[in-house]
Amino acid sequence: MNAQKILSIFIIFALLACTLIAVGCIGTDNENDIVENEQNEENIISLDEIIDIEWQWSGLTETLPASQSVVPDPESYTLTLNSDETYSIKADCNLGSGSYTLEGNELTLASGPMTLAYCGPDSLDSQYLSLLSNVTTFSMENDQLVLGIGEDGDRMLFVKGEVVEQ
Repeated sequence: MNAQKILSIFIIFALLACTLIAVGCIGTDNENDIVENEQNEENIISLDEIIDIEWQWSGLTETLPASQSVVPDPESYTLTLNSDETYSIKADCNLGSGSYTLEGNELTLASGPMTLAYCGPDSLDSQYLSLLSNVTTFSMENDQLVLGIGEDGDRMLFVKGEVVEQ
């Protein structure tokens, strides 16, 4: 094929692609951005949904290796995000607090004072505290608070406990 035929074929394909985009047969990156923005707007969580509630750790979903576990005593592992950007936790027989920052769906928990009692061999306190220190995101799913851990897709699941009076 000569160069003129190749150029003609290229122009035909370019025009066909532009036509398909115009009639909506082929998506564009901008279209994906619009869908993502619409999804993000749907996932916007009102702070009233998560603040001043004692959340109880009910489960953990891990991706590598894939597993799901249920926390046997959710009321022993709690997290309360206060309206003054502090939080309080109960990790079995230990109590602690710290500060947090919320930005979009990103959540960062900065550790603060914590009791360090030994809670027994069956306690999940060390695992719970380790997971909380690696929280990166939050969302709501089926009335549960979901905290994303690190970049692997691990998730801590929390159910609503009591509303905390400030």
